[in-house]
Amino acid sequence: MTAPGRSRVSSPISSPHRRARQAGSTPAAIVAVALGLCAQFLGACERHADVRDEPDASVLDRDPQLDAGDIPALDSGLGTDAHPTCGERPEGECRGDVDFPCQSDDWVNRTAERCQLETGCKTNGWLEVTMGEDGCVAEIGMDEPNDDIVACLVEEFGAVRCPCTSSRITYFFGLGNTGVCTDDKPPPG
Repeated sequence: MTAPGRSRVSSPISSPHRRARQAGSTPAAIVAVALGLCAQFLGACERHADVRDEPDASVLDRDPQLDAGDIPALDSGLGTDAHPTCGERPEGECRGDVDFPCQSDDWVNRTAERCQLETGCKTNGWLEVTMGEDGCVAEIGMDEPNDDIVACLVEEFGAVRCPCTSSRITYFFGLGNTGVCTDDKPPPG
């Protein structure tokens, strides 16, 4: 019994029954939580990203490993009054996403493929497109030009601009194109 006005202070040493009950449950709970966290971090959060373009034995869809050499510039008329000035041209299909706004390589390749199909798949050799600082095509070069494909390329390249600075893009039409499209796609028109 305690005297009036005095409170009873419990002893910091607990009973053996209480200590045994606390000792048995606390380490088991800690071990269970630790094992659960380890399992989550070791196995549950696994990610794999293949960001390298490693060689595979495929020869499909690969650019030729040939040196284009010196490709002569054509008198295409791109710098003449026949086309609007670069600032007056609308933006073409050469805009990429936010991180890479200039996609002139893809645009030149798509345009060359389209023009090859539209002109009957008869162009051989290399195309070299030089982009100016203003985002417009400044020069076209070809080692085996023909009038039809040059007219098709100039029609696209002289009408639009890109959000790009100067660059040089090469495209290989192939060798042995004889006017027969082999893509199972008939020429447009």
